[in-house]
Amino acid sequence: MHVHFVGEPDDGITVSSHHARALAEREVEVSFDGSETASSPKPDVIHLVTYGQRNYRLLRSLVAARLAGVPLLRYWTGRDVLWAKVHSASRAFAHAVVRLGAIQLARTQTLVDDLARIGIAASPGPMLSLHVFNTYEPEPLPGVFTALCHLPTARRDFCGGRWVDALIRRMPSVRFLILGDAATDYGAFRNVECLGVVDDVSRVIQRSTVTIVPRLDGVLSRLALETLCQGRHAVTTCPAPHCGYAESIEGFVRTIRTFERDVDFNLDGREYVCREYGKPQAARQLFQALEGCLERGQLGLQLKGGWRGAMMALCNPGIFGRKSFALPDPDSLPEEATAFHALLAAEVENLVPVPAY
Repeated sequence: MHVHFVGEPDDGITVSSHHARALAEREVEVSFDGSETASSPKPDVIHLVTYGQRNYRLLRSLVAARLAGVPLLRYWTGRDVLWAKVHSASRAFAHAVVRLGAIQLARTQTLVDDLARIGIAASPGPMLSLHVFNTYEPEPLPGVFTALCHLPTARRDFCGGRWVDALIRRMPSVRFLILGDAATDYGAFRNVECLGVVDDVSRVIQRSTVTIVPRLDGVLSRLALETLCQGRHAVTTCPAPHCGYAESIEGFVRTIRTFERDVDFNLDGREYVCREYGKPQAARQLFQALEGCLERGQLGLQLKGGWRGAMMALCNPGIFGRKSFALPDPDSLPEEATAFHALLAAEVENLVPVPAY
């Protein structure tokens, strides 16, 4: 099987990158758009992760792939669901991909339910991380209580940057490690270390006592699962087994203080995440979903007569238009669109894919 990945780079961090590397371990051939391998023979399946849509360029490519008989799998991570819910062009794109027969998988049941509200039928898919497997033996906890945070530049507010800044000011006894693609100026705080982009997240988790994940969309992050796998605690805005839960800065302070007073391993969380999200079973589930795509793709090719014309008609009449789509006016967003507003503020210029921890 040859799987071609569209929409995210192979940087070792993105969802697509983790999926591709896990499949490669199963001897699946993989390639990425824009890479040297992209010129290899026609793939068997396209794996799609995409966010906000500014034009029809990607849709035209997907229609061409379907006309060539290549089936599609779209995997939803969370931010893309926000775009589809609030941005009309991204929602129209999503519906067109559905009409192209793509299998729709989402990383959590909550996202499946959100997609159903906008008319997209998805199924829970594997939440796969290369760093979740049960051969880890938890390393000793650090001597200083240490909190790990992930604040990528393009999604800083969305990932709770303002909350993290408030926690740093209010909790000087806690050491903070900040992951991100650019360093924020924390020079005034002796309890903060900015790490930038790292090749081995597991080693950073081993330096921490707890991971803080104040994502505004409330979706369970891959970093939280990796933290539990290392026998550490995680505090998130998503209710999840064996994780601390907080929905405000005060809630994060209270929960972190609880862990600080009683420092210990999270062995129950480690057992749970290895059982439910371990890499071997998650990779197997992804492989089986891609095999299902192959079956559906071949069925589609058996259609006769006006199949090609019908495929073209499935999509928006303006599919060959070259104009860019207007982005929503932030002032027009509904009150409940806070998380999307945080995305819109930083990502609208180029909509460059960024890691989906």
